[in-house]
Amino acid sequence: MAWNIKGGVIIIGSLLWQDYLYKDDDTVRLDWRNSHLDIENKIPVKVPIRYGRKSNGGIITMVFSNQMARRKGIGYVVPFKNAINSLNELLCECIALSKAEGMQGDFVTNWGVLAYLLNDSIIEAETKKEIVKLFRQQKNEYQKKVKEEKKFKISQYKVNAERSCVTKSLKLDINWVTPVTDSDKSKLDELHFLLATPTKPTDETSCEAIAETVKADTKRKYFDNNRANGIITYDDSEIDKYKNEYWCGHTLKGT
Repeated sequence: MAWNIKGGVIIIGSLLWQDYLYKDDDTVRLDWRNSHLDIENKIPVKVPIRYGRKSNGGIITMVFSNQMARRKGIGYVVPFKNAINSLNELLCECIALSKAEGMQGDFVTNWGVLAYLLNDSIIEAETKKEIVKLFRQQKNEYQKKVKEEKKFKISQYKVNAERSCVTKSLKLDINWVTPVTDSDKSKLDELHFLLATPTKPTDETSCEAIAETVKADTKRKYFDNNRANGIITYDDSEIDKYKNEYWCGHTLKGT
């Protein structure tokens, strides 16, 4: 039986605004957005996010974090262009997103996972069961082929006493997202599922530490581009304050 379900992707970083994946002259992410997403109808949503993963070049990037459950930031839900009519079509969308994120089509890597979030109020029980089974199978296949130190563990997706943002079945362990604007609620309520790519937090990074990385990030400008595109954390104003103090201090020392 055909599913005929609607879905989308939760985007909380450069997947929204960066066209390339590895080099300036590739168009991997741009091509994925153009082919798979209804980008013009993206929906700003409240999500528990913060800066918390030290990435390449010392840039601190975004993570999902349940310690921010009461201090949510803003990301986007971007609907898929087409409805999903079978498990195989869902798998194809998952693989395409995985490739756009540099995960080479896998659901699990050593730095992050492909996760799902279901709208339990409208998704049918049998469809839900098949989706959960798919993600568990993908995780189990990964676990079989890697050494113990590289295996997926939910404890890797949290810091200190917070609840992990991913479950053992690769479910994104947050509540169904809420819109920034009430008028968008009906658009979210008609979606059956969402995909996302949670990454492992490296630490609980202070606003001051994040601000200090901005100077070094002269090419990608991750923090500034997130803000320019409406991706915002609860701590952004505090980060901005330290960033401005940092730049002022740096200028004074150089004169």
